Amino acid sequence: MRASRDFTEAALTAMEHTPNRALGQNFCIDGRRLKACVDALNLSGEPVVEIGPGLGGLTELLLARGCRVLAIEKDAAMASYLSISLSDPNLTVEHGDALRFGYAAWEKPFSVVGNLPYYITTAIAERVLLARPHVFGCMVQKEAADRFFAAPRTDSYGALSVVTQLYYAGGVLDTFPETCFYPAPNVQSVFVGLTERKDAPGEPVEKVFAFVRTCLSMRRKTLKNNLKPFPNGLAALERIGIAPEARAETLTPEQFLKFYRAVTEETL
Repeated sequence: MRASRDFTEAALTAMEHTPNRALGQNFCIDGRRLKACVDALNLSGEPVVEIGPGLGGLTELLLARGCRVLAIEKDAAMASYLSISLSDPNLTVEHGDALRFGYAAWEKPFSVVGNLPYYITTAIAERVLLARPHVFGCMVQKEAADRFFAAPRTDSYGALSVVTQLYYAGGVLDTFPETCFYPAPNVQSVFVGLTERKDAPGEPVEKVFAFVRTCLSMRRKTLKNNLKPFPNGLAALERIGIAPEARAETLTPEQFLKFYRAVTEETL
């Protein structure tokens, strides 16, 4: 199994490669725990975009489930190693940047799975979720995972929280202590599993996201003082029974959706 200390150390030695912390190269070495998370995603035979495959610990598990994997790796040496060492007709390795990949143009339905670099977790997660994958499974820093599930009135609550909760169901599948990685990071990680809701709103997720982000740009201002982009905002709030004195950070995801729909209808 690739997600193990013995394999990881041997592979890095053979490559004469030192893990690049700037690229978030902390390799999972707890294959049992990782496999349980992949199994929980219920992927089987579908196209998967994998972010940051590294030495292929997660890639190997996805291929074992019959998935067709496009693995995006920013480190050229890692991309080359994976292409040579894990030859499989269902695997394509692309040397590229996950922040620039065109997820929205990928064949649908598709899923995205990966070990997200901690320093750009939110940026990648937003880009992925706006493309509406069927399943999104990711290893992230625990504090970053909080942004997916944050409640109103908390510091972690934002546009990512709102669209995640409106369009996806799921949660943290398991916690990965520092000892599950080589080299060990100075943070605790979790594996998040999200599946598209069957009752997800029909509105384009990118439009709802942009609307919520605008509303939260000055999160502690009252809504009536934060509606310049929406000339009909006060009328929309009155129609759905939200007080203009309320602050944007207090609205629930469902209230944001009602507000978006009211503003859109008023505009028509």
